[in-house]
Amino acid sequence: MDENNRTETWHQSLQAVLNALNQTLRGAVPCPGEPPAGAAGTTRGGHGGRNDNAYMYILFVMTLFAATVGSLILGYTRSRKVDKRSDPYHVYIKNRVSMI
Repeated sequence: MDENNRTETWHQSLQAVLNALNQTLRGAVPCPGEPPAGAAGTTRGGHGGRNDNAYMYILFVMTLFAATVGSLILGYTRSRKVDKRSDPYHVYIKNRVSMI
C-alpha cells in the first residue's frame, strides 16, 4: 500500500482540531478574555464518562433531521410548481375541448 496516504494526515489534523475543541468546551483551555478556571475560585466538575461526545451526537442528529425536512419541503414546493400534462384532470379537459 501507499505509505503517503493523504487521508491519514487529514485524519490527524481533524483529530487535533476536535481534541482542541473538546479541551476548550471542558474548560481545560480558557477562551480568550476569560480568566483561567482556577483563578475565579469556581471549578467545573469532571464530566468524564460515557457521554463525552453526546453534544456531537445531538448536533449530528439535528443536522440529519434538518437536511431531511429541507429536502422534503423543497421537493414538495418544486412538485407543486410543475405543470403536469399527464395529470388526469388535464387529460380530461383536453379530450373534452377537442370534442367541442
